Amino acid sequence: MRRRASATRRRGYGAPVDQERTDEAGYLLLGPVGRQKLREHALVLQSMQISYEIRHDHIGGYLLIDQRDGRRALEAIRLYENENRDWPPRKVRERLPYPRSLVAPLILLSLIAFFFVTGPVADGSTWFVRGRAISDRILGDQPWRAVTALTLHADALHVAGNALSGSLFLSAVNRRLGNGRGTLTVLVAGALGNVANAIHYYPGIHRSIGASTAVFAAVGVLAATQLVLNHRKKAKPTWMDWLGPLAGGLTLLGMMGANPETDVTAHLYGFLAGLVIGIPVGLHAKGEASSKVVQLVSGALALLIVVGSWTLAFTL
Repeated sequence: MRRRASATRRRGYGAPVDQERTDEAGYLLLGPVGRQKLREHALVLQSMQISYEIRHDHIGGYLLIDQRDGRRALEAIRLYENENRDWPPRKVRERLPYPRSLVAPLILLSLIAFFFVTGPVADGSTWFVRGRAISDRILGDQPWRAVTALTLHADALHVAGNALSGSLFLSAVNRRLGNGRGTLTVLVAGALGNVANAIHYYPGIHRSIGASTAVFAAVGVLAATQLVLNHRKKAKPTWMDWLGPLAGGLTLLGMMGANPETDVTAHLYGFLAGLVIGIPVGLHAKGEASSKVVQLVSGALALLIVVGSWTLAFTL
């Protein structure tokens, strides 16, 4: 469109069209707006077959429109803005029922402290003789090894790696389930992961140690509770609501737990145990904070399981 007159009128998009005419055909200069919005409005006018030109100055961009098309252009842009006012929708951040705390880091730091008691596996201390996971004994008369093995580590690098990653994932679980209930859930899932790993190798004999089974159990719990949250938030969850958390958990499992030098099957079974346990726990939690009594009892029970397992390891 060629501009045939020098007379123009600048109007805001929300302002009514001024019907005043000049001696020659006049034009409305609508704006200013940003570049992205200018492109969107230009497309709206194209769809309405309304001619326009684009102008820019130091303030922003403008659409130059014949006054005869002014009302139609403004109405089209107004309807477009109303229809897209809330698009794209804002991402609603999950409101976690529990605040951040130092419980998870302290629990994982206790593993490092315990390592100074047991020493590395190369020293052959009694702790490893009594507590390491041995598949036939876990399935036989020493099931407590599924728990004690989670607290033993081969060397300083092993325990440091598990303490760091475990602190991150356990903290995330505890933000959803609470310090007591979250810790108990991850501990039980980690122990069940060791039991499943023992079944996998049965009737052969397989030995393993390390908290990594519980670390990946925490990843499984996170994926499971996210599935529950997605289902609860939407009446008709999409396939992405179902597959997204699982894909995220499996990606972490592949990135962190598929090193051939590690016990890959223990990591996998820890993750699967976390999924299995995390779904009913998540359903029961309902995304809400539980009472302090529930958290204290759950935390005490987790501590009792660990201490009790080691007591059995040295007395039976």
